[in-house]
Amino acid sequence: MVHMEEHYVPLSKFDIEPSIDDLFWEEKIKRSIQECNSVGALKEMATLLARIATQRQAVIRGLIKDIKIFNSISVDPSDFSNPTV
Repeated sequence: MVHMEEHYVPLSKFDIEPSIDDLFWEEKIKRSIQECNSVGALKEMATLLARIATQRQAVIRGLIKDIKIFNSISVDPSDFSNPTV
C-alpha cells in the first residue's frame, strides 16, 4: 500500500468574504449587545450565538469534507478549528 503525503491548502486561498447581509447582521447583533441592559437577555443572545456558531462550524466541516472527496483538496484543520474559549 502506497501512502501519499497530504498537502494542505490554506482557507485563505478560497474566496471567503462575508456578504453585505452578513455584515449588516453582525452590526445589528453588536449594537443589540451594546445596548442591552438585561443579563438574562445577554445570556439568551450568547446562547443563540453559540448555537449559530456550532451550526456554521458543522457546515464548514461538511463542505471541507466534500472539497476533499470531490476535488482532492485538503484544508489544514487548524484553519477551521474552534477557537479557544
